[in-house]
Amino acid sequence: MKLPHLTLGVSLLLLVGNLFGQTNQARLFLPFLDKESQSNVVVSLCFNGKQSCPVEFTNVLSNTNLFTPEQQKLIKEVSVKYQNVTTNSGPAGTALAGFYKTNIMVKTIDGPVEIEQWVARFQYTNFEAHEMIYFGRGGIGAEFRTKTNEGYNAAVAPVGDGSLLHFREVKRNSFNGIYAVFEDDHDQGNAWTYKNTDFSDGRLMLYMEYTNGMNIGKYLMWNPETGNLVVEANFKEPYDFEKHRVQN
Repeated sequence: MKLPHLTLGVSLLLLVGNLFGQTNQARLFLPFLDKESQSNVVVSLCFNGKQSCPVEFTNVLSNTNLFTPEQQKLIKEVSVKYQNVTTNSGPAGTALAGFYKTNIMVKTIDGPVEIEQWVARFQYTNFEAHEMIYFGRGGIGAEFRTKTNEGYNAAVAPVGDGSLLHFREVKRNSFNGIYAVFEDDHDQGNAWTYKNTDFSDGRLMLYMEYTNGMNIGKYLMWNPETGNLVVEANFKEPYDFEKHRVQN
């Protein structure tokens, strides 16, 4: 089960297995976006599973071509921050400020699905910031915001035999900066829980860049089994990813 504000990344990742067989064309397009909207999208590689990964795009958090030192530090902290969080006990330095249950509709590649969520609001006691934390059958999600609406969205969810960590930067209460998805390939079996995830050696699966809620700049995807680069694209102008996404 995917969390509502992070289903896009998972939906795109699930397309990889079905599209590895595509061959290069004179003009490449991203198949999950309508072709007519891609005039300012330069696609260098599209689902070629045999492409080795250039050094500058090595899919690890320590890659300074993709992450600043500040981003590396924050993502490391986020990867373990929520392991001990519950519906009434938040991250260190917070106090419970509200709690409720809701049913929401989320998009998946198989269509809309209704899920039940518990939502807790935690207020930081030593500075002006808060977190909304979402608990569902499929994992945990968080929205951290300062007084000036700076922060991030994050989520940990099961996928296949492992887990995914989603991280998206927020500035001025809009997506600005990077969106990255990491894989933890440790199999927890049927007793999966976000409390037992381990992203200390997690590999990057998806990398995107945003400005004012629009996709711009690098768009990269990797084969999680081999580390090979499978998609490389560059959005030359701000692009509304959700508006032009092909519905399945």
